Amino acid sequence: MLKELAQWGQGLYWTRARDQRLGLVPPGGSGRDLLPSGFAPCLLTVLRLAAHQEDGRGAGIDLAAALVRAGHPARAVELVRSGAGRSEPERDLGRLVRTAAEAGDLDGARALAESLTDRALRDCALVVRIPAVARAGERERAVALVETIRYPHNRPRAWAGLAKAVADSGDFPAALGYAERAVECAGGGAELGRALVTAVEIAQAAGDHVRAGTFADRVEDLVRREGRTGVGQRALLVAVLALEARIGDFDRLDAVLRSLVRAAAAKAAEEAEAAAAGPGDSDADPDVLCLTILAKPSPHFDARILPELLEAVAETADREVALALADRAEELIRGDAGFDGFALRKAVTLLLARHGQAERAMALTDRIVEPDLRAARKTEVVEALARSGETDRAEALARAFADRWARSRALMAVVGELARRGETARAEALVPAIPDRWGREEALIDVVDALARQGEPERAEDLAHTILHSQTRARALAVLVETSEPARARRLAARAVFLGGWSMVLEGLEEIAPGGARAIADGVMTWREAHPPAPREAPTASTPAGRRP
Repeated sequence: MLKELAQWGQGLYWTRARDQRLGLVPPGGSGRDLLPSGFAPCLLTVLRLAAHQEDGRGAGIDLAAALVRAGHPARAVELVRSGAGRSEPERDLGRLVRTAAEAGDLDGARALAESLTDRALRDCALVVRIPAVARAGERERAVALVETIRYPHNRPRAWAGLAKAVADSGDFPAALGYAERAVECAGGGAELGRALVTAVEIAQAAGDHVRAGTFADRVEDLVRREGRTGVGQRALLVAVLALEARIGDFDRLDAVLRSLVRAAAAKAAEEAEAAAAGPGDSDADPDVLCLTILAKPSPHFDARILPELLEAVAETADREVALALADRAEELIRGDAGFDGFALRKAVTLLLARHGQAERAMALTDRIVEPDLRAARKTEVVEALARSGETDRAEALARAFADRWARSRALMAVVGELARRGETARAEALVPAIPDRWGREEALIDVVDALARQGEPERAEDLAHTILHSQTRARALAVLVETSEPARARRLAARAVFLGGWSMVLEGLEEIAPGGARAIADGVMTWREAHPPAPREAPTASTPAGRRP
């Protein structure tokens, strides 16, 4: 299992395991003859029947979110309160407030917030609503809402959210003013750091690099003071360094790296001195030794800053910036200064691959001793290389892998990227080279999607029906729903529901079948009413609480 998990990666491994457990499409049970006319009322009936057969516990919060997006917040509250969500209904409702706010449904967001009984969560829901109010053009009302926040520690987040919303509208002077309000009312620690990072981001977007630098200096000072004890301080500095690196400013990063190198060198010298002293000092007073250890200053920064920075900019930095960062990372690895860690090697390897540096990336993977980890890392290199557009090179590397699972995963990535780039013929021709049967079928989903987007819906649908695993085929059909005209979309949705359940078609359901989310909710609620959870047995004298009888 460990080898398979390493080669496939977490996401593909568990998807593959579930699809294989649920099995193949039963003979004559493809559902191709289901809903031939594609009428919306017929699809609603299919959804109700499917929902009536399961309680929806696993996808309850997703269904509630679909209800919110469809304009049924009251029904979403009923569903969550019935126990169809996660274990904490109040927190689920708080998440739904964000869903409504992001959809621009201010009335729904307010109604959901008012359904909360926990005052702290209600306050957090108000923080979420404020940016949505500003984006709707009601900035004065949003400012007034900030003043009504009950708990002071929530106000910095509210001002920062308002600042981002106003910055998105292009009013940078006002946005900077709100960002400064966030900084002023922040108490300290991570709360202050997050407000400062927001101010840096907005000042940069406004082109005010002097103010951005001032805010960034305060973040660095905060991390120097609390970097080893404060919660999340490393992430704050990484965020600032990433913002500066994207505009080609490496001064702060280089200063941080010099500090880390000096700290590593000092630690190495202390260890060498202790080793040279020998065992004779073991008779020293333990209290003196303890005080000596406590008195040693710890470095201001954490060495994990660099790999996290590389991960943060891998997909967004331009090639010149990425290679400049990779050069610094490789220099530290070669310098034997305590930076030759697993995380740093992985981060720089994937950064190089993402920007087309296959040879340098593979040279780093070749130093991994453990064969399974080495094969898994090479697969990740191929995935990153394919995303960068180097599909020919990625395919050649993938075909050369000896491990069948690693080769399957790598070729799946190449097929997916070819399909996304519109090279459907080449992508489909490459599918048979994937050794794993499930892998071939999963790769076909990308080809099916690309064919449909290119205007070949019949060919795409025929290809989807060649997939043998029921869940995999259901996902392929659900992908086609998004790109098909309404009648065809409803037929495809019914088939996907028949094979994989109603959760397959929640995305975009209301566009092809208004009332679909509510129909599913009705079925789920009916199922739950007919199958109430069994009451817990009270512990007896012979069965202590918390122990199975």
